[in-house]
Amino acid sequence: MILKASQRGGAMHLAKHLLNDRDNEHVTVHSVNGFVASDVAGALMEMYAVSRPTRCRQFMFSLSLSPPRDAVVTPQDFQDAVDLAAEKLGLQNQSRVVLLHEKSARLHCHAVFCRIHVESMKAINLPFYKERLNELARELYLSHGWELPKGLSDRSLSNPTNFGLTEWQEAQRAKRDPREIKSALKQCWGQSDSAASFAAALRERGFWLARGDRRGFVAVDYRNNVYSLSRWLDVKPKELKARLGEPEKLASVDQANAEIAALIGATGKRLLDEMAKKHAEILKALFDQKRRMVARQREERKQLAVKQTHERAQQTREYSKRFRRGLKGLFDWITGRRAQILRSIKGEQEEIRRRSEAAFDALRFSHLDQLRLLHAKIEKQRKIAAHERQGIIESLPATQAHADGLTIAEEFDQNARGVIFVDRGHNY
Repeated sequence: MILKASQRGGAMHLAKHLLNDRDNEHVTVHSVNGFVASDVAGALMEMYAVSRPTRCRQFMFSLSLSPPRDAVVTPQDFQDAVDLAAEKLGLQNQSRVVLLHEKSARLHCHAVFCRIHVESMKAINLPFYKERLNELARELYLSHGWELPKGLSDRSLSNPTNFGLTEWQEAQRAKRDPREIKSALKQCWGQSDSAASFAAALRERGFWLARGDRRGFVAVDYRNNVYSLSRWLDVKPKELKARLGEPEKLASVDQANAEIAALIGATGKRLLDEMAKKHAEILKALFDQKRRMVARQREERKQLAVKQTHERAQQTREYSKRFRRGLKGLFDWITGRRAQILRSIKGEQEEIRRRSEAAFDALRFSHLDQLRLLHAKIEKQRKIAAHERQGIIESLPATQAHADGLTIAEEFDQNARGVIFVDRGHNY
């Protein structure tokens, strides 16, 4: 499984993220160990309180564990991986919180460790933790028999469409799939060696290049969304300038938006908006179905948890009947019969615990299968929307013309200032 981690502060902010059941279908608190508090928010605030006598601001170590999409991973598998990571980083004796998230029909795990060593009141140093976690990730893939990602076997083959939080948030505001944005931009950049060839590659994708507010290179779409090329391409501004020239020669974002409006025209924008509205309604129905499904699944899990709690309480009452009282109880304690009963009870309790966890895991995997089927429909609809949107965009250069008689292609050849980055993503 892929392991990503960071040293950080902000206990309450992290607690809100971990307990966010709006973006996650299900959130399960797996364990809270080494704290007075039994809840996640209280545990993270204890980490903050312990760090106060020190100068450490990044008093938490946050670790996320993401298995392959189709892998069947149990909570115990995640727990074993967390323990291995703690041992490899020297955090095995530190208090921790472990949660399971189910998002987009995928199960992944979050673990948060306290970095403050209580006896010495110093933060535990974590040198080269990224390299150590990558090494552990390779071991986990091999031990589970999963296909090793190219990025783990050779870093030069890592997925070029990986994106950070900033790109994700920008794409969410633009109602687009960030993987599609980054992949398209990287393909255009990778197949070009000059400003002209880059512009030509972008033209095929329907982009417009412009100068940002800080004199950087940006791409603009027909909805006036702006994307920083340096950030989305993972290329330094100096390298962009070396290939594309000075950004001052490009139109500003406002000028680019004016040109976009003139080129696409009211007809093209209307067609795109109508198509977007049609698919938005279809996707809305699918997401409404998903919300109902998640609500039903949460209720089923709640009912199972209540049932198991009642069963454990009933079993505890049955156990108490095995112990004799008075002189007979004293005799059992002296002869060792009471100890034998306790060992028997502990064995039965462990078996009951395993059965309860197995029942909950079976329900969880059943729910994941249901959500995977629904997500497959959602992804299929998104691809249909992207295909139809691209069809409209490809037809515009051949039909849309300026008042001076120039087509989009002719205008672009005369003024190579970029291309429109048209919304080919989805509405959710």
